[in-house]
Amino acid sequence: MEFAFFNKLIVFLISAIAIWIGGLVYLNNPREKINRIFVSMVILMLFWVNFAFFARLIGRDSIELSSLFLRIAWFVTPPFFVLLYFLVIYLINKTKEYQLLSKAVLVLGGVVTFFTGFTGLIIEGIKFVDENLTITYGVGMFPFLGVIFFLIIATLYPLIKRYLKSPLEERGKIEYFMIGIFIFYLGNFVFNITFPIFLGIARFYYIGDYSAIFLIGSAGYAIVARELFGIRVILTQTLVGVIAILLLWQAVIAIPDWFEFTWKFILFLIFIYFGYLLIKSVIQEIRRRAELQKLYVELEKLDEAKTEFMSIVSHQLRTPLTAIKGYTSMILEGIYGKLPEKMQKPVDNVLISSERLIRFVNDILNVTRIETGRLEFIPESTAMEEIISSVIFELDIKAKEKNLYLKWEKPKEPLPKIMIDPDKTRQIILNFIDNAIKYTNEGGVTVEVGSTKSEVKIKISDTGVGMSKEDIAKLFKSFSRGESGVTYYKEGTGLGLYIARQFVEMQEGRTWAESPGKGKGSTFYIELPIR
Repeated sequence: MEFAFFNKLIVFLISAIAIWIGGLVYLNNPREKINRIFVSMVILMLFWVNFAFFARLIGRDSIELSSLFLRIAWFVTPPFFVLLYFLVIYLINKTKEYQLLSKAVLVLGGVVTFFTGFTGLIIEGIKFVDENLTITYGVGMFPFLGVIFFLIIATLYPLIKRYLKSPLEERGKIEYFMIGIFIFYLGNFVFNITFPIFLGIARFYYIGDYSAIFLIGSAGYAIVARELFGIRVILTQTLVGVIAILLLWQAVIAIPDWFEFTWKFILFLIFIYFGYLLIKSVIQEIRRRAELQKLYVELEKLDEAKTEFMSIVSHQLRTPLTAIKGYTSMILEGIYGKLPEKMQKPVDNVLISSERLIRFVNDILNVTRIETGRLEFIPESTAMEEIISSVIFELDIKAKEKNLYLKWEKPKEPLPKIMIDPDKTRQIILNFIDNAIKYTNEGGVTVEVGSTKSEVKIKISDTGVGMSKEDIAKLFKSFSRGESGVTYYKEGTGLGLYIARQFVEMQEGRTWAESPGKGKGSTFYIELPIR
C-alpha cells in the first residue's frame, strides 16, 4: 500500500515537472520549431509514463483495460525516439547535413509505430505473475529492438560529432543534454529491455519509464541555453513556479471553507499573472542584451576591418607620395634644369599638397598603430626645453606668414630631464602649437613650461577663435572637429590632437584644454611625469 502511494506520488511529480518544463520552453519561444518538437516529446512522455502506470495500477481488475493502456504506452515509444532524434538535429542546427538519415528515421519509426499499435507482432498480451505485470512479446520484438537501437545510434552520432568539434565554451551546454540522454538510454536498456526480455524480471520496469524525466529536464535546459536565456531565466521561472504551487496548495487545503478557498485562489491567479509578466520582462531584457552583444561583436569586427584597411591604404599611399615630394623638390631646386617662372608656383603647390598628404597618411598610420597596439615607445632621458625649442624654430616661419607672434618663455632654471620618447613627444608639442597657429588670426601663441617634483607641465596659449564646451568635448576624438574648427580651417582631419593625446597618455601623462568661450582664445595643457 505504501509502495503504491509512493508510486502515485512519483508519477504525479514527474508529470507535473514535465508539464512545467514543457510550458517554460514553449513560452520562451512558441514559434521556434525545436520548442514545438520538445513540447510534443513531453506530451508523448506523459502518455508513456502515465498509461504504463495505469496498466500496472489496474492490474488484475481489468486485464483488457490494462492491456490497452500498456499498448498505448508502447505505441508512443517509437515516435518519442524519433522526436528525440529531430530535437538533436535542430539543436545542433544540422538539418541539411543529415537529410538522408532523417528520412530513414522517419520511415523506420513510422513502421514500428504502426506494428506496435495495430498488430500483435510486438506485444501479444499481458499477464500478472506475483502481482507484477509481465508482457508476452511477439515475434517482432527483436526487429523492434533493432529499430530502437538504430534510432539511438542515429541520435547519438550527430550529437557526439558536434560535441567533439565544438569549442570548449560551447561544450558545457551539450554535456548537460548528453548526460540526460545517457541516463534515459541506460535506464531503458537495463530496466525496460535487459531485465524483462532477457532475464524475465518485470518488477523494475517502471524505473526505465521514469528515467525519461532526466532526458526532459536536460533537453529543456539545452534549448533554453541555446536560446541564450541562461540560468537567470530558469531561476526566475523556478521561483515563480514554486511560489505558485504553494499558493495553489494553500487554496486546495482550504476547500471546506469556501470563502478562504476563494480569496486564496484569487491570490493564486493574481500571482500567476504578475509572475508571467516578471518572466516575460526577464526574457525580453536578456534578449535585448544578447542582441546588443551580437551588434557589439559585429561592430568590433567592422572596426578591425576598418583599421586594417586604413593601414594597408596608408602604406600603399606613402610610397608614391614620397616619390612625388622628392621629385617635385628636385625640380624646384633645378636639378633637372632651370624651371620656367610660370611653372614655379604650380610645382610649388604640388610640393605643398604632397607634404600635406604625407602628413595625413602618417597620421592615419599612427591611428592604426594606436588602435592595434603596435605603436612602440622608446624612452630616453630628454630635456624638454630642447624639444620645444626645435618645434618653435620649425613653426616660426608659419606663424610669421600669418603675422602672428610665437613666444617661447623659457624657464629661468633648467628643467630636470625626463624619460620620454623624444620623437613622439616632439610630435605632441608640434601638433598642439601647429593647431594653435591654425586657429589664430590675430595676436599669437605663447608657450610656457614649468615643473614640480613629480611632473613637467607645458602650457600653450593662443588668442584665436576660442571654443565652446561642445567643441572641447569633441576636441580629442579621432576624425572629430568642433564647430570652430570646421568654420575657420576646412582642411583639418581631426587627427592631430587625437594622436597627441594618445601619445601623452601612453607615456602616463595627461592633457586637456580650456577656453573662456568663442573669440576668447584657448589654452592647452600637457603634463608628463618625471621618472
